[in-house]
Amino acid sequence: MTVLVVFASFLLAANMHVDAESSVPGASIVLQNAAEKGMTMPAIGIGTGGYGAPAETWNDGVAMKAVSTWIKLGGRRIDTAWDYYDQTGIGKAVQAAISSGAVKREDLFIVSKTHMLPGYNDTLFQLEDSLKQLQVEYVDLFLIHLYVPLPNATDPNCRPGRSDLEPACVKSTWKAMKEIFMRGRKGGARSVGVSNFALSHLGYISDDEVQPSVNQVEYQPYWHEEDLVEFCRNRNITFNGYSPLGTPDFGPRARNWNCSLLELPLVKSIATAHNKSSAQVLLRWNWQQGIPVNPRSEQEEHMKENLAAILDETFHLTDSEMHALSNISPKPKCPKVCSACTPNT
Repeated sequence: MTVLVVFASFLLAANMHVDAESSVPGASIVLQNAAEKGMTMPAIGIGTGGYGAPAETWNDGVAMKAVSTWIKLGGRRIDTAWDYYDQTGIGKAVQAAISSGAVKREDLFIVSKTHMLPGYNDTLFQLEDSLKQLQVEYVDLFLIHLYVPLPNATDPNCRPGRSDLEPACVKSTWKAMKEIFMRGRKGGARSVGVSNFALSHLGYISDDEVQPSVNQVEYQPYWHEEDLVEFCRNRNITFNGYSPLGTPDFGPRARNWNCSLLELPLVKSIATAHNKSSAQVLLRWNWQQGIPVNPRSEQEEHMKENLAAILDETFHLTDSEMHALSNISPKPKCPKVCSACTPNT
C-alpha cells in the first residue's frame, strides 16, 4: 500500500491544477487521449443520476435546485446523462447561473452520456438531444454509458443475432464518439470516453488510433478494481470513480443490498480521528489515489463537505488508514449499483 500512496502523491503533484479563470480555485486532472490539448477536469463533480429513484424524489426540479446550489458553492463539474431524464432541469440551472453572471460557460465542466450502447446514429442523436436539453453548444465530456447494446438500436451493428454483437456495436458507437470529438465546441464535445467498461470492453477499441480520455466506473472500498485502474493509467485513460460513498440512498430501493459504508465502524473511527465526516473520508480515500469523483447530493451542507474533502490540502489519510479502507474484511456481498455491470473481466 505504501507504493500506492507514494505513486498517488506523485500523480496528484503532476496533475494538480488551479483554474485561473474560475471563480474558485480547485484541484483537477489533466485529460489525455481524446481531449483538447491541455484540458483539465475538476477532481470533484456532482452526480445527478437517480439510480432508479421514484420521479417524485429525483426529477428535473430536484436536479435544477441541486445543480444551482452546487454552482453557488463553487462546484464546477456537473455529471449527467441522456437517460437520467434531468438534463432539462440542469440546463435551466446552468443558464440561470450564466445569465446572472455567477459563472461563464467556460468555467463549467459538463459531462453527459449516452443511453446504454446506442450504435452510430443513435449516439449522434442522443448527443444532439442532450445539447438541446442542456441549452449548451457543446459538452466538455461525452461518454458511452454502458457496454450493453440498446435493444431498439437502429444501427445494424447493434442488433441481436450477430455473433460479434458486443464488439461490433462498441466499435460502431466509438466511431460516432470520434466524430463528436472532432466537432469539439461546435456542436460536439471537448473530450470523449466511456463508462462501466471492463478490460474486455476496452479491448474492443484498444487498437484504435483514438483512445478514450475517461473511463467512469463505480469505485469505493467495497468495489475497487486495481487491475482496471492500472490498465487505464498505462494508456492515459483517466479513471473516474462514481458512487464513491456506496450510494447510501440506493439501499432502501434495492433488493439484497446491505452495503452502507457511511456507518461502517472503520470509516466512522477514521472520520472521528480527523474530525471529518464519513463521506469526507471516503472521498479522500479516492482522491489520494488520484481518482476524481462525482458524489450525488441534494443537501447544501453535504455539498460543502464533499468539496472540502478534496480541496482541503491539510486533510490527509495515513498510509495505514488507506490500507485499512482498501482491505475491508469481511466484505458484504453487494451488487454493483449498475445491475448490468459485472466485475472486471
